[in-house]
Amino acid sequence: MLTIESLFGSNLLGQLRAIVHMPTARDKPDPPARDDKMRPAPTKRRVCRRRITQPDVGSLYDILHDHAGTTLYVVPICWTDRHADLLGARFSKRAAVITPVPELVPGLWLEPSKMAQTLTSELHTLVREDATPARAFCKNRAMKHILSTLFPATLSRPKTGAELNLYFGHRVFRKVVRIPCVWKSPSSTDLSFDSCPTLPATSFMQGSKPARDAGMPMLAYINKAQLAAIRKNLYGVLRGPENNTNEPVARLQRLRSKLLMPKDAEHDPYIVAMLLAMAQAHFYHESSSRSSSQSSSQGSRKSVRIAPPSFRDIKVQVITHDEGNDSSPNFAVYTATVTAAFLDRFLSPHKAPKLQPGEDSGMDISYTPVSFWPILGLKERLSKALGREIAGDAVFDDPEHIGLWDPLLEPQPRPVYQPLNLKRRRTDREPLSQVLNSSFDEEPPTSSDDRPVLSPAAKRRRTTRTINTLEVC
Repeated sequence: MLTIESLFGSNLLGQLRAIVHMPTARDKPDPPARDDKMRPAPTKRRVCRRRITQPDVGSLYDILHDHAGTTLYVVPICWTDRHADLLGARFSKRAAVITPVPELVPGLWLEPSKMAQTLTSELHTLVREDATPARAFCKNRAMKHILSTLFPATLSRPKTGAELNLYFGHRVFRKVVRIPCVWKSPSSTDLSFDSCPTLPATSFMQGSKPARDAGMPMLAYINKAQLAAIRKNLYGVLRGPENNTNEPVARLQRLRSKLLMPKDAEHDPYIVAMLLAMAQAHFYHESSSRSSSQSSSQGSRKSVRIAPPSFRDIKVQVITHDEGNDSSPNFAVYTATVTAAFLDRFLSPHKAPKLQPGEDSGMDISYTPVSFWPILGLKERLSKALGREIAGDAVFDDPEHIGLWDPLLEPQPRPVYQPLNLKRRRTDREPLSQVLNSSFDEEPPTSSDDRPVLSPAAKRRRTTRTINTLEVC
């Protein structure tokens, strides 16, 4: 039989053997030894392993995991009734405040003053149903004027167009809670509210706590019609070729906007976000203005490091009003005491809050309707809903007392009109020729009573708009 070497040439077999015995990279000789000073020190590669922690039952992360198919991690303007239910926000309506009202005294004519006429005009501005930007600006101005007139000691310096932050764990969402008007504590009125503000966490010690923090938000105003208009126009639709409307996409966006509308306008979830942001502003603070400006330029969501604040219960309020209800319009004052357990849920979203026996991790929100009319007694009715911290203790000394009588009214006796006898005969009638001749004579006036009607010094008639008596008293 023929051998393998006889089938292939000796040269080809030698090349194959050379390839098999070719030295590999492992067989390479070691490089020549160098000096220890010249050899670089070996570096250890640090492997970053992300620790995965299982959220506690009832924590915010646990809620997000259980409702993974629902869009929950969104900005507050996109919150729905589902957010309020999962956070445990409960709305309760209190009895409407309709007293005190003045008693009409027979025979006394009450003339509204300039202040009463201005307040009546501002209240009518709030009632008008119009969601245009110009009307929203007028309503903001009217609300600021009304509250500053009734409560000049505490609500005289509002912040217009406030934008509050929302904190979730170690992330801060900047300027996502937009509020038309915010009033802060009057104990430090010289501080600016533009730097969203707070005291350091170390300033909150155990012991007696003040009712209000210096310069912190305590009352906010929201216009429901403006809020509904923002939700309606939240999603825009680009036009197609030749500037045509993309009707299928437009209908889809209208459906998305409709899903954001609350079932009950009195239980708006955006009010929950406002109360939460106002309560968080009492405890969170920025390290410096430079860092805050840099982070705001990078984006609205930023991971920050903050010292764990010592939370405590905070009372915050929101005021709104009816629109389109001309017969019996009302204010609505929302009051909530945001507990430390509720705030701790957003500081540690992966942990369940530690509750005391009988304590709940939700938020109880009560709203009180307050009647607009009459103006006399409006301050006292709003005081019952806002509380002593804003209205003061003097208003609550006498529940039936009504102030502002002198500024709002000008008491005048009712004028008595006597009927004129038009059939009275003149006995000193002159001849007709003498009367006609004397009517064309030009004689200068002899007294101030003989001046012409168009004279600047003459008494002018009162042309101001008449105020309904029911609106005043």
